[in-house]
Amino acid sequence: MAAASEDLAEPEPYPAREVLAAFATACSGIEEIPVAQASVQAAGWEHYSPAADSAIARIVASGEELMAKEDPTVQILDGGIWRKSVAGRELFTVISGVELEGVVSHGCRVYDLSAPAALPLEELRDWAVRDPAERPNGIPGGSKFVWNPGLKPGHMEMEISFVPQGTVLPEPLAGIPLSGIVFTASSVEFTDL
Repeated sequence: MAAASEDLAEPEPYPAREVLAAFATACSGIEEIPVAQASVQAAGWEHYSPAADSAIARIVASGEELMAKEDPTVQILDGGIWRKSVAGRELFTVISGVELEGVVSHGCRVYDLSAPAALPLEELRDWAVRDPAERPNGIPGGSKFVWNPGLKPGHMEMEISFVPQGTVLPEPLAGIPLSGIVFTASSVEFTDL
């Protein structure tokens, strides 16, 4: 009888505040990749070298390939992959950037690849203390919220997206094993001004 009652137990609520705090700490220094790396390390994230066939490695490799296809002159700036358990959730942080003619863009993404659902808009609004713009991500059951400026003044944009588990992404993203919640902070510097 105990097993049956355990099966009926409510799942643990998603630790949104803890995960959002981990995102803010990891990605607040994204204007400079070395600062972002130091912030992640100081916050207890472990530098991580995933197996090439792991979901996170495939996501990163696919992103780099898409950027190179879009502009063969792009220079990819690698800031590394980091891993941390936060309130029972396995999170990955990817710090990266691109340099194009006249533009340097840095990005910090925190992935919870097994998140079962999107974070409620009200919770995101309360955390960010401002309303996001809701943008379609073209994925049934998915969501995408964007704030401009981003995580803090000086950041270009902050985005929190959700892709349902088991989703097959449309082209050109087909084959990328992306699911769960992705928290993104980005900065852009125009070097030709």
